[in-house]
Amino acid sequence: MQANNTSSNSTIDSMERLRNENVLLLEENRKLTETIDWMHDTIWRLVRTQRPEN
Repeated sequence: MQANNTSSNSTIDSMERLRNENVLLLEENRKLTETIDWMHDTIWRLVRTQRPEN
């Protein structure tokens, strides 16, 4: 029964590590999305200010 318990603990540890990594990746993705949005807005703001008025 000890081997089965060790395997179960190993599985739980692996799942916890994967959950933590997933949380970190989701946070990184959120930050990157915000950066892309900011860049997009900044580029369009610059384009609009540099275009001559008709």
